[in-house]
Amino acid sequence: MRNLLFSFFFAILLPISMMAQPVTLVFTGRDVDDNYVQLDRVEISNMTKFWQETIYWPDTVLTMRGGDDDIGIHDEETVEPSSLRLSQNNPNPFNGVTDVMLTVMDAGAVVLEITDMNGRVVVTAHSPSLQCGAHQFRISLSDAGTYVMTARQNGRFSSIKMVNNGIGSGNRIEYVGVASVETKTASSIQMQSKSGTRLVTNRPFDFGDMMEYVGIAVVNGIEYEGQVIRQAQGQDTAIKIVFRIVENPCEGTPTLTDIDGNVYPTIAIGNQCWMKENLRTTRFADSTEIPFSSYNSSTVPYRYMPRNSASMVPEYGYLYNWSAATRNVASTANPSNVQGICPTGWHLPSDTEWSQLTGYVFRQSQYLCDGIIENAYIGKALADTLGWRESPGACTVGNDPGSNNATLFSARPAGSECCSSFYFSEAAVFWSTASSNEYHAKIVHLEYYSPWMVSESSNKIYAFSVRCVKDW
Repeated sequence: MRNLLFSFFFAILLPISMMAQPVTLVFTGRDVDDNYVQLDRVEISNMTKFWQETIYWPDTVLTMRGGDDDIGIHDEETVEPSSLRLSQNNPNPFNGVTDVMLTVMDAGAVVLEITDMNGRVVVTAHSPSLQCGAHQFRISLSDAGTYVMTARQNGRFSSIKMVNNGIGSGNRIEYVGVASVETKTASSIQMQSKSGTRLVTNRPFDFGDMMEYVGIAVVNGIEYEGQVIRQAQGQDTAIKIVFRIVENPCEGTPTLTDIDGNVYPTIAIGNQCWMKENLRTTRFADSTEIPFSSYNSSTVPYRYMPRNSASMVPEYGYLYNWSAATRNVASTANPSNVQGICPTGWHLPSDTEWSQLTGYVFRQSQYLCDGIIENAYIGKALADTLGWRESPGACTVGNDPGSNNATLFSARPAGSECCSSFYFSEAAVFWSTASSNEYHAKIVHLEYYSPWMVSESSNKIYAFSVRCVKDW
């Protein structure tokens, strides 16, 4: 009986002990090529317990203690958050000059001090009579590097880590004035970590809670949201958040969104703004559905899946017949002014617009495979590095595809569909708005064994990829 009782109590205590254990999350940002991406912040949601916290760079580690007190994120050695608090400087990193907000709950003198990572004091400022409230300070630092700023008052202190990438005009802490700040409850106040690497939350948490992690990064002034991660959380975990970073995006339009909510990066090539991925919408911009079909038609809009596989759509897009691509509207103008299947503010390119693209690429020597203008070997510069069948021919798209895509246009070989699947991994084919006759229209295509982008006519019943161009 004694052993039975012991086993009974042990069975009860074991899950309680497991639930009480802290769980530490370590967040890292990476791009699709696994290069490091600095996280601006991570939004952390417990979907089981219905709470959310946000940690800000340079903090990338969160420990969930699972306590009962709802005091939000804090550093375990930091004093009560209502007394003295330095908010993270903005911007951070900065180029010589940045602003900091200090919240003071007890009026009186405050000492501000900035030290480098060797502990050397760089600059000190004394504010003898700060009133209760939020106060803004402007920081100028002469040398690039990582620094710690600390505020001290009546034995209390709060610290933040700052990263300076530029050169300021001397080392100074200047008082700007009273800051306007939204009042927060104790449960939403977030204290910065003195270490700059670890934060702790006492929000309720149990092993197995469903969590959501959303990473945000700012690259070249553009804010990107990484992949959303949802998982039942148990043990300590290193969480990699993947971002799709756009290189050379269109000015003011780094992405576009279709009627289904699919988000596409953009790419500026010459004076044109192009989608950087194949379209994958299931509807026209007015919400009219584009049906699947195992039949073919030159007048009824249809869509198809590459290789008849839904798993191919996220990377290769859908394939559409000419009727779906253009909604049966033809044009050879530049711009075509044919919205067709494209999102509002965008249009399907005419053959003239495709010629404008290839003409621009042809005139840039860095995009020519062999540097000889007469050969016009531009196929590799437009083709993506992924998905292509190999080819031994010099300057062909399939020869060393890792060296493709100098323009970042990223053409992927989705092939064609109609009554059967063909040319997947071998050809990237795109519709234009130019109609040759009742049954044929102009296309452009890249093929794995060729160094060129070729323009010709094809039957309107076939289904090819679609790229859209931004309206002027």
